Amino acid sequence: MADLKRDFMANPIIAAVRDVNGLNTALKSAVEFVFLLDASLMNINRRVRQIKESGKKAFVHLDMVAGLGKDAGALEFLWEDCRPEGVILTKPNLIQTARHLGFVAVQRLFVLDSLSVQTGLKIANESRPDFIEVMPGAVVAKIIAQIRQKSAVPVIAGGLIETRGEVAELLKAGALAVSTSKTDLWKAKEVFG
Repeated sequence: MADLKRDFMANPIIAAVRDVNGLNTALKSAVEFVFLLDASLMNINRRVRQIKESGKKAFVHLDMVAGLGKDAGALEFLWEDCRPEGVILTKPNLIQTARHLGFVAVQRLFVLDSLSVQTGLKIANESRPDFIEVMPGAVVAKIIAQIRQKSAVPVIAGGLIETRGEVAELLKAGALAVSTSKTDLWKAKEVFG
């Protein structure tokens, strides 16, 4: 596991592949890791084999393999049939099964606000995955401008906002206001920007 962690540190960009064109691009790229986010029971073996033959490490998102269950039997099938390096899971009850089989287990956590962060951390501490993928990854500021271009409705940004700098960044990006549960920020009266 220490070797894999070093590999991630040395190669921090992961190709998240959603279709065959993305897969072909990833296979020709310099990335070492491929997260396979679209496959079916009919092509999963071939796609994982292509990734491995290109010298890259394949991780399969269990929820996104059409025709395959989302249970321990599905993990056993993946292990016996195509043996990717790891699996990406949203169900914490499958983490230990995946690890027992020999997979590297990535727990995907969706964080929407500070409560979901707390809940996600509790779940991760209990299920003990090898890695946690946090979703969304700092996308709020990026999408505010897109929303503002496509809608006249004012935008209020909320969730995971903990510092004055984050508030300033969101306001600069076009948010009208910011909602936060961080009480220290409630005291702020100055203008951000």
